[in-house]
Amino acid sequence: MSKILIVFFFLCSFIEAQTQVIISKLNGDINSDNSEINFVQINDSTAYFTKFFTDNNNLKSSIVKAKNIDGKWLSVKNNYNNYNSGNLTLTPFENISYITRCNFDYTFCNLFRVNGKDTTSFNKINTEAFTNKYNSQPSFFTFNGQFFLAFVSDREGGYGGLDIWFSVIDKSGNIGMPINAGKTINTSFDEISPFYNEIESKLYFSSNRETKNLGGYDIYSSSGYPNKWNKSNNLFDFNTTKDEMYFTFYDKFNGYFSSNRNSDCNSLDSCCADIFYFKILQEDILQEFVDSNYNFSSYLPLSLYFDNDKPSISDFKTFPQYNYKSSYIDYFMNFDRYNRYNSSYAGTFFEDSLKGNFNRLNELIDILYQNLIDGYNITIKIRGYASQLADEKYNVKISSMRIKSLLNYFSTYKNGILKPYFLNQSLNVIEAPLGESESAEAETNDAIINIYGSEAMLNRKVSILKIDSYK
Repeated sequence: MSKILIVFFFLCSFIEAQTQVIISKLNGDINSDNSEINFVQINDSTAYFTKFFTDNNNLKSSIVKAKNIDGKWLSVKNNYNNYNSGNLTLTPFENISYITRCNFDYTFCNLFRVNGKDTTSFNKINTEAFTNKYNSQPSFFTFNGQFFLAFVSDREGGYGGLDIWFSVIDKSGNIGMPINAGKTINTSFDEISPFYNEIESKLYFSSNRETKNLGGYDIYSSSGYPNKWNKSNNLFDFNTTKDEMYFTFYDKFNGYFSSNRNSDCNSLDSCCADIFYFKILQEDILQEFVDSNYNFSSYLPLSLYFDNDKPSISDFKTFPQYNYKSSYIDYFMNFDRYNRYNSSYAGTFFEDSLKGNFNRLNELIDILYQNLIDGYNITIKIRGYASQLADEKYNVKISSMRIKSLLNYFSTYKNGILKPYFLNQSLNVIEAPLGESESAEAETNDAIINIYGSEAMLNRKVSILKIDSYK
């Protein structure tokens, strides 16, 4: 594989011994005939990835935003379209992130700091350190209160090929002099995709080295910190004879990576790398899955959507047992209004997401009821969300009311068949009203978009995230 695809490698991971790993192709419309890489999930509903595509027979790339809609990841929009861009890495600094940009044929690549609408090349931030032609794959992390940026470069002072380097970053986003990761990480071959896992104090990367390699680029890990690393270990559970790259964790046990393992393409620079999802099952996790005759995973996560500012306090005052069915019917009756302002999306949303998920909710409740009859105890975890049209206090409040309406629906479903199980506590609900705290969407100046836009429609919801069943 040449540097064309190597440009955008990004990685993060940790693997414990004696684990079981479930790997599957990413569900949704993200993967295509070209390559998709560097999938970075930032919250329950939003992620970014790098997409390759052809334009007038030229290979190009762009950072693309994705939304999780009913368990499927769907492309939303491209960013930085005027450049061959990729490798978005976020920081805790307000509005600051880092990316890679390359020229039309990828012979020159450099790192850039993005601060709101301002984008600045590293060779302007630190003219002494970034004058070479190839710097890419930024990955931000923190160690002992100090901020670092890991990246890949073929600059002088390395061990050959592409090496992993580190620079210290201050709170303004300024970049220090690069430091090589050292010989326990870098070899005469190519080391790419650096990511430091702060939970386990481990560096993860990919390499095409000859020793302890299954073929192509394999994923490796090394415990330590800049610039003291232990021996690198091959993560054999994930590697094949082809290329495994862009290994990222969303949380402790779930994440993503890219691979061309299923590809028959001859030109790997422009096609065939897909994004895969993985879940690590450890002994303590496996104990959470109790022997039940019912499988809830096919329904989860299940999102149930609400109209703007609904339900309101007056709804509950007028009808104390106001429930989600009433809210759903009121929302569905407003289809014409949404279709007027968002005709490209309203039809699909109202039919597939709003109506389809309400029907799935009823199917799920019937299964829960049968499970309870069979003597199982059930715990349901529910989160509430709101779009960013008001202050956080209001959004937390309306998120709580949305959860309350769903709980009322559970209690009144089919003349209250579940109510006895709430009373004897064999059916329990864990509530998490989050308001807008996990929404990455920014409020716009367009009131219509803030109410009828697809992102606002998707953020006004309650999600059933997890169901535990046990005896």
